[in-house]
Amino acid sequence: MSRPRFSKEYRTYGEWLKAMPRDTRYAKEIIRKHKLNPSATLSTLRKMRVSDVSPALKAYAMLSPEEVDMRSRALLALSDLRKGKNLTLAAKQQGISLKDALRHLGNAVFKKNGKWVATKTDSIERGRWIYSNGKRISVVVNSSRDGSLISRYLAIVKIAVKNGDKNLLEPFKDVKIRGVDGKEYSLETDLDKLYELKEQVEDSESLPVYDNRI
Repeated sequence: MSRPRFSKEYRTYGEWLKAMPRDTRYAKEIIRKHKLNPSATLSTLRKMRVSDVSPALKAYAMLSPEEVDMRSRALLALSDLRKGKNLTLAAKQQGISLKDALRHLGNAVFKKNGKWVATKTDSIERGRWIYSNGKRISVVVNSSRDGSLISRYLAIVKIAVKNGDKNLLEPFKDVKIRGVDGKEYSLETDLDKLYELKEQVEDSESLPVYDNRI
């Protein structure tokens, strides 16, 4: 079966690409969508929403509870991949298929010499929680670097509170996390406040749970 005509004016995508200026917003959008769905016609690409094809590009606030869980698992698999683990195995250990992991990781992974490898960083939005200004708050970040920073911070907070060592928190003084909302959030480094917050967390049964590794 032959592939349908790309548009009324152009038989193939290649013909359209040669005729179109590639620096316009419209052309860039069609090119991007075509990479995600190479068999689609121009009419389909115009109507297509990128997030429908690649969940990795979907804003965190727009995810369903099931998609939040899937993204979290995929990001954990990505973290394992960056540590040298096979992606298929990493996905399986997180309870998802390789196919679902790939859909939710987008261009954060690619094949090299027949093996899946990860980019050094990614901009997939993820929900996290931190201690900031005397409160435990939820924040959405779109930087894997910020995600790693939060993980290091929370790991140190746990040790500092357990050992009563405020000096461990020194590297995080004046450090801020930028959320996708454009706001900056200072990391709490006052040990007394962190003690209080830890007790509040332990006493609460309604706090949302976010995995701290991603």
